[in-house]
Amino acid sequence: MAGILRQEVDAALALAGLRPLHRFGQNFMIDAKAVAELVAALGAAPGMRVCEIGPGTGILTRRLLEAGATVLAVEIDQGLAGVLRDTLVPLGLRLEHGDCLVSKSLLHPAIIAFAATGPWRLGANLPYDVALPVILNAAAQPCPPERIVVTIQREAAERLVSVPGHDAWGASAAVLQAGGMPRILRRLGPSSFYPQPRVDSAILVWEPQRALPAGFGSWCRTVFAYRRKVLPSCLVDAGWGRELGLAACAACALDPTRRLESLSATELVALFTALPVLESV
Repeated sequence: MAGILRQEVDAALALAGLRPLHRFGQNFMIDAKAVAELVAALGAAPGMRVCEIGPGTGILTRRLLEAGATVLAVEIDQGLAGVLRDTLVPLGLRLEHGDCLVSKSLLHPAIIAFAATGPWRLGANLPYDVALPVILNAAAQPCPPERIVVTIQREAAERLVSVPGHDAWGASAAVLQAGGMPRILRRLGPSSFYPQPRVDSAILVWEPQRALPAGFGSWCRTVFAYRRKVLPSCLVDAGWGRELGLAACAACALDPTRRLESLSATELVALFTALPVLESV
């Protein structure tokens, strides 16, 4: 089955005189089973609104459209945007040519507008170098996606599903898990893609469970810089006074001898919520 999709990708690239570009992280999905699992996990159905980032030649895009979904695709490569404009825009694809990220903390305006106008889902074979900021920014939208189903580097997926006490536990995992619980649907080897990456990948699924407090993501990244310190010392280094840190711990019933890295996502949200009530930096 990989051979069939490889031929489909090759034909589209050859017709447009294109080749995979490393600078855009182009590793096209050629695993038919994985593509089918992405479509199924998204629950693609008539009327569903899906944002796809880095659609490439449109392997996943076409199948989402065939399932009846309304698709916004954001493609940075001008040549591939031309391929999609010729082949899939006539079938109803809404296409934006540009970078999916204005900055590490801001999605493309078309994605923000899409998210604000109704229920939506994020489904994509994400380029590795934008995967984490895309996922975290999508999850932090005022109207987050009903579901995220994306392929990303396996190491990044394992980091996002890690728990306190594991070396991989950090700000990214804490922020994503504060809003919902991510899970790995399936692991994918390099042969699922063309060109083959040097690392394994995984299909990650996330669904929202609760709204993230405004500013929690940036605060979490700040305090995790002092992750190995006990809570009062961590908060002092992050800009709060020791007494404020101790008071916040007491308000959350957190043992002040615990280290920041031992806190769960729920405990981190509670600590963050307590601090601004006392005094913000």
